[in-house]
Amino acid sequence: MTVLSLLREAIFGKKVPDVTREISLAGALTSGLYEVSQAMSTTAGDMKNSLDLIASAATSILRVERVVILLKERGEEQLVLRASAGIPRGRQFEKYRQEVHDTVFAQIMESGEGMVVSETRVGLNRKLLRLMRRIDVRGFLAAPIRGPSGVIGVMAAASPLDRRNLTDTDLKLLSVMANFAGVAIENANMVDRLQRKAKKLTAIFQISKALNEESDPAVLFELIIDRATDLMGAPSGSMILIERPSGVLRIQAERGLGPEAKEEILLRIGDGVTGWVAKEGKPALLLDVQNDSRYVEANPSVQSELAVPIKWGDEVVGVLNLDHYSRYAFSEEDQECLTAFANVAAVALKNAKVLDESVEEKP
Repeated sequence: MTVLSLLREAIFGKKVPDVTREISLAGALTSGLYEVSQAMSTTAGDMKNSLDLIASAATSILRVERVVILLKERGEEQLVLRASAGIPRGRQFEKYRQEVHDTVFAQIMESGEGMVVSETRVGLNRKLLRLMRRIDVRGFLAAPIRGPSGVIGVMAAASPLDRRNLTDTDLKLLSVMANFAGVAIENANMVDRLQRKAKKLTAIFQISKALNEESDPAVLFELIIDRATDLMGAPSGSMILIERPSGVLRIQAERGLGPEAKEEILLRIGDGVTGWVAKEGKPALLLDVQNDSRYVEANPSVQSELAVPIKWGDEVVGVLNLDHYSRYAFSEEDQECLTAFANVAAVALKNAKVLDESVEEKP
């Protein structure tokens, strides 16, 4: 069955409608499809606008009172409302929000399967029926919204305007709309990631000039950690060099750790996250430090950490380490950008003759 046939069956039903009703429903379909096309052509990464358009289109195409789009958010137990359209019934929904989440949305998130709730459906769960009556809904549909990593949210539609009984055909149609929402979300996220990455790379290019003009090592260390924390929005961090031949990681400049950190935080190659980075020559991205055995606590407020090696050629000469007080604060794009920044910093350190004592000149 094609999308168009699904649309026609959902809107017109099995019987041929009268001319007036057909014109009215065709207008609703045209309006809905136009809004979908507008949502899918959004180019500025405006996810909120795209989801609002898709929700509005769904109310027209499905002929329901209300459509909501809820997404999974980091740190939130319940799904978060991101878009809605139609006749608001917010008070009733908020009153039973936890029960709706536990009974309907959590089940869909786990199973990845949609749901039709209607009084006439055989085998209807009585608990769902009672919940439906409490939130003043005459039947509802819910379909998973999928992203590249799996189910990321739920799209739900409630109360047919013509009081018809909702069917599996309606659910298939809602699932099509949920797929549109998933694509719109991924497109918006991709645009946002590219824009943020472009801004950071541009900033790195601009910063490189300032770094390479500084010849005083002490000032350069401070400048590097200042620019790194500003660039990544990190509340704390450190610029570390490896002392040879002792293998001690010594903080040259810090932000948010306190001046005593230079003497109190002394790790060796292989110890902790920074020691691991110094040994392996690879970056480390910790979305939640409590779930990583490499982490050595220096500040109980730290929840995320990002550390990248500073290299000259193939040799690791230092580590640039950033902390954040929220989980999932850094991304893979941040890791790429900080690595690029560390490469710029290495050149500046070499130009300032900081590395001459520890790094042999390459022919």
